[in-house]
Amino acid sequence: MEDDLPDTDHRLRESEEQLRRLAARVQTAREEERGALARELHDELGQTLTAIKLDLGRAIVAVNAPQSPRVAVDRLQSLVGLVEIALQTVKRLTMSLRPPALDHLGLAEAVRGEAMAFRARTGLRCYVRADQETTALGAEQQTAFFRIFQEALTNVVRHARASAVRVTLTERRQDVELRIRDNGRGITDAEATDPRAIGLLGMRERAALVGAGFHIAGRRGKGTAVTVRVPVAPDPIRRPPARARRRTTQRPRKR
Repeated sequence: MEDDLPDTDHRLRESEEQLRRLAARVQTAREEERGALARELHDELGQTLTAIKLDLGRAIVAVNAPQSPRVAVDRLQSLVGLVEIALQTVKRLTMSLRPPALDHLGLAEAVRGEAMAFRARTGLRCYVRADQETTALGAEQQTAFFRIFQEALTNVVRHARASAVRVTLTERRQDVELRIRDNGRGITDAEATDPRAIGLLGMRERAALVGAGFHIAGRRGKGTAVTVRVPVAPDPIRRPPARARRRTTQRPRKR
């Protein structure tokens, strides 16, 4: 029994160090996101609003000079273009914070839509099987699941050397699970636990912040599986999860 104590202490110290690194990385990630948002607001939206203000002043001057109506029209047309740029910037920043599809369509449809975009962008097959609704997840949990899904797909492209990805989103009475599995080379244990792997750290952070468990494992030549699972509180009023499933697939075209 005493022989096991040093090993137990070592594992405990390792766990504490991992938690410390995770907490530090969470804080750093928050500051980086805030800094990036502030820069984009200043560099893009701020400059566009400044240009709108200047053009408004010029348009007012032109309107008050009836001898040059064409100048006033040109200024107003320029304003329309600048307002459109500002709207696109706001839309892009909003999507970076929380994809609108999550609010309008729900997590399952957002995952399907992202899978279709992934296929079109990379040429890799991506199959999705998801419950019609994932009613047990809150807004923050849905966002975390979706961002982890996006990062997992990015890792597939960068590292997996895969030709296909299979995604399942399952709601059970006790939990909701998202699994992304590819048929690539398979991540090694060293890669899966590498503290320098920023993408994996980010996924772990997102999962931890919403009370979800995160697991990644690979088999050599058999691919990698990323699993995110969050427990849900039992609610006798909430209806059971939908049994009907819909598979989103895209077969490769014959050439």
